[in-house]
Amino acid sequence: MTTIELHPIDKERLDLLGNIPDIPLFLDPTELERFSSCPSSVHTIETNQRNRTDCSYKAFTLKHRMPAYVRALEIYAKRDGSFTGTFTDRLKSCRKFAFFYQSNETGKLRVQSSRCKLRWCPICRDVSRMIVTSAVDGWLRRRKFPKMLTFTLKHSDDDLLVQINRIYKSFQKIRQRVFFKQNVTGGVWFFQLKQNPQTEQWHPHIHCLVDGKFINHNKLKELWLKITGDSFVVDVRPVKDLDNASTEVARYATSPADLTNMSLESAWDVFEATEGKRICGTWGNAKGMILRPTPQADSDEWSKVADFSWIAIRKEYDASAKIFWDCYCNRQPYNGPQLQPDITLYKEELDFLLEPDEISDQFRDFHRKRWRKQVFISNFLGPQSNINEANNGHTAST
Repeated sequence: MTTIELHPIDKERLDLLGNIPDIPLFLDPTELERFSSCPSSVHTIETNQRNRTDCSYKAFTLKHRMPAYVRALEIYAKRDGSFTGTFTDRLKSCRKFAFFYQSNETGKLRVQSSRCKLRWCPICRDVSRMIVTSAVDGWLRRRKFPKMLTFTLKHSDDDLLVQINRIYKSFQKIRQRVFFKQNVTGGVWFFQLKQNPQTEQWHPHIHCLVDGKFINHNKLKELWLKITGDSFVVDVRPVKDLDNASTEVARYATSPADLTNMSLESAWDVFEATEGKRICGTWGNAKGMILRPTPQADSDEWSKVADFSWIAIRKEYDASAKIFWDCYCNRQPYNGPQLQPDITLYKEELDFLLEPDEISDQFRDFHRKRWRKQVFISNFLGPQSNINEANNGHTAST
């Protein structure tokens, strides 16, 4: 059988999902065996099957985000000039390392993982969305008469970057006008971009949640027209559903456009035009609002208890691991024993033990003995005796 070389995106999807929908595969037999093999013993599960596609935290979080992830991979590969560049590698490594942490006070579980912090990464975007939603909701509930304002520009064939710069400058000018300052005491703004599929014209606009007095709609429209020269469409409406408003604006704050609903060429235009630009911000009495992830302040309260992949595999045949997993999914405290004897080894170290031919037997034997020694120490002296703080790395709570 003749084998073919998969496109880097198809290979990434295969690594994460274990299959490529609607595409017949003519893979090398060793590749097919790697993706179709099933664990037959505890030993194989804890070593060579730790790289199974259905148990990685990244695959777990990308289940409903794969189209956005593929588009981001295409964009960053174009930015790097290949599928192995700086930004592409950062995206691929997002959520590569993931561990369960348990609260020493409540017994509840959470996952902390490595993150790429890239704007168009769908996982990082949704984590930021939860943070923004919470921050905006808290601020809104302290306002007496919150309102949503939307500023738009007249459709044109101007270059996208020109239109974005124009609406940003116009929005900055209107906030400096006396009428606006007298009626608005502060707010949070979000940039959003849409494209007309028929005309392919861009539609940039800025949403604001504001605090202040009654705003005369006609005067605001006149002021916006005077500033822009040709645009007068300004929407003003009271915020009645606080939960919905917080969720809606958070969607804008973390992703100014849906790149999956446009061509790759248009998506690239959006990427270039928004690179390095702020897509949300605050002013006035909303300046203290935090719209980005921050380091965990309660890190001393949480202890690393298991590798995500380790639990995800064992829950299929280990009743205790299944209880652990259910407690995490249901946000319930876990009161059982620590399940993983040694949590200082990264997944790659265990996978490395079974790498064929590429590594010398002597070097592999050295790491195999090191792993066995650490497991023995953990079993003999207790699981906490071998926790290595150096492996904590840069983590983000999700």
